[in-house]
Amino acid sequence: METPSNRIGHRWVVAFMIAVIVVSVPFWFVTRDRLPAVTRLATGHPGGVFYEIGKHLSRHYEEESHHQLKALETEGSAENQKLLLAGKVEAAVLQGDFINTRQLSVIAPLYLEMIHIVVRAESGITNVNDLAGHRVILGREGSGMRQSAQTILEHYRLTDKIEEVEGKYFTEMLDDQTIDAAFVTTGILNHDLEMLARSERIRMLPLHVAAIERKYPFFYAASIPAGLYNERPPVPDRDIETVGTTAYLVARKGASERFVKALLTALHEEGISTEFPNLIPYHRAFDMTPVPMHPSARQYFKPPDHLGFFTNVLESLAAIKELLLALVAGAWLLWDRWKRQQAAEREKMLAAQKDYLDSFLERTLDIEAAQMESTDPQELEQHLESVTRIKLEALRELTHEDLRSDRAFVIFLTQCANLINKIQYKILDAHQRERDEGKKKRPSRKKKTARKKATRKRGPRSD
Repeated sequence: METPSNRIGHRWVVAFMIAVIVVSVPFWFVTRDRLPAVTRLATGHPGGVFYEIGKHLSRHYEEESHHQLKALETEGSAENQKLLLAGKVEAAVLQGDFINTRQLSVIAPLYLEMIHIVVRAESGITNVNDLAGHRVILGREGSGMRQSAQTILEHYRLTDKIEEVEGKYFTEMLDDQTIDAAFVTTGILNHDLEMLARSERIRMLPLHVAAIERKYPFFYAASIPAGLYNERPPVPDRDIETVGTTAYLVARKGASERFVKALLTALHEEGISTEFPNLIPYHRAFDMTPVPMHPSARQYFKPPDHLGFFTNVLESLAAIKELLLALVAGAWLLWDRWKRQQAAEREKMLAAQKDYLDSFLERTLDIEAAQMESTDPQELEQHLESVTRIKLEALRELTHEDLRSDRAFVIFLTQCANLINKIQYKILDAHQRERDEGKKKRPSRKKKTARKKATRKRGPRSD
């Protein structure tokens, strides 16, 4: 039977619970980690890869989180770092040598950038040392492109021997004939660089890779494949040995956990890799980040690290540690099985695409065998068109990120490029032979004149 004292005690308990709810809910609402309605991402110059990946990331972030991420145009890494440290943006794209590890944390590595030394074809410049005395674009003030260029010039002791063209973007080589060369540090999907290559007015210079890589630890050895930016004529006309660096997505150390995870979800789970095939894949991201990652990013790329947290909890809850340990172990086993199934599915898909790649290789080999016996220009042009279609079909169909970086895929692209070059040469040779044979069949002017004189001497023929 409920006594008056029990009713009073119950009321006090109810009142206490209501008070806890009244206090806790507003406190949770104010202090909870939530995404701002609008965040800002510092990217780069329009047409550059920084800007392009920033636009892709912004769109997928908004689709995934239903919050706005503004991709801001900037001059590049140096300006991006200043904006980030000043709190004017929440995230930025930076070259690796611009990351201030005391105040900034890496969210994810994005892609590999290569240094392209572009020279005007008629300039007579055949190696880096020939740049002395020439007008060269190093990149705009505040860009990572400019810093990389200055490092290379310092290595070759050319800093004071070139004439720098200030305030110019490298595409202005098309209109300004006085500009002889430009340093372009970018990923291979730079639309402005492709446009410049298609103009057929440039070529690219190689670097002393081993020495630069050993001297500057933030550079890695790289190679620009022949025909990467243009096929007819190929630009570059041969494989160019160069060095590169890595572009990173970076935030301040105190960045919101939800914000970081939303960026990573947009980057690795929303299909950016199909639009941006050079994106560093999820399973390689952690190993390709030599500087400290944001804690939330580390947890995203290395989920097993959570086990340390669970161990600490178990030590403080000795009474039920066996049960909790069993639950954690069971959860980990389920997670591990799921990850293995995911990996097996990825391997199966990769194997299927490799088999598909073999079919493309066989088709190119058939064309190569057929063109060896052909000298007819029209037939050779059909072979050329077939090779080009096979290459484009392979690029459309073979989208697995691991296959794109596989050696077999590179060999296939190289084979296509070599076959295209070979057929083009045969077409040109066939047309030249036709012109030469035409000249032989036509009688010379001297023979025509002699024939006319002989006809006059004989006079008209009598019947």
